[in-house]
Amino acid sequence: SKGWHLQTIKAPGAWDHAVGDGVTIAILDSGVEPNHPDLAPQFVPGWNFYDYNSNTADVTGHGTQVAGVAAAAGNNATGVAAINWRAKLMPIRITDTSGYAYSSTIAQGITWAADHGARVVNLSFGHVSTVSAAIKAAEYMRSKGGVVVVSAGNSGALESDPPSAVLTTVAATDYADGKADFSSYGDYVDVGAPGISIQTTKPGATYGGCSGTSAASPVVAGVY
Repeated sequence: SKGWHLQTIKAPGAWDHAVGDGVTIAILDSGVEPNHPDLAPQFVPGWNFYDYNSNTADVTGHGTQVAGVAAAAGNNATGVAAINWRAKLMPIRITDTSGYAYSSTIAQGITWAADHGARVVNLSFGHVSTVSAAIKAAEYMRSKGGVVVVSAGNSGALESDPPSAVLTTVAATDYADGKADFSSYGDYVDVGAPGISIQTTKPGATYGGCSGTSAASPVVAGVY
């Protein structure tokens, strides 16, 4: 089942037409491993809004997994191929060392990405539509022609988060195209995407599976 999500969304056929040239995807997360062989060639400079410096190294491993789903290098006989394997990756760290993101760092990260040429933001965190500062920043990104893609959450339950016209909120689907058991759902969800055992980049220049709406969100970000 390695790379099953690529077949499910018919990525190989799309690659005949586009592989991400000219696209920059900002990964707002725990940072991204700076020297991963399947990610390093894709990088453009990012920023660390937690420490307020240019060190965007990954402090939890989460961001490295998310980045690889969206834009790991492809056609290079290494590791995994992402959906968008010539897109550029902009690592923006918005979390503390435990992986918790703040409304202020989320908003700052979206705005910075918009101002520095990213037109796709991936935010693999839940409940973003409840954060007014994030909505305002997403409106700014939309005004620049960009999109902000977020996770629905992994509660497995019906959530009452408000829908937002400026966020693309992603639930996770399983091998049979049904809702993954763990995926949150509700009126705020815009789209579903594969979110079980998605092969991606892992810390320590390794590879492996990643499950959750955190994995489904960058599938959609890669498609954009």
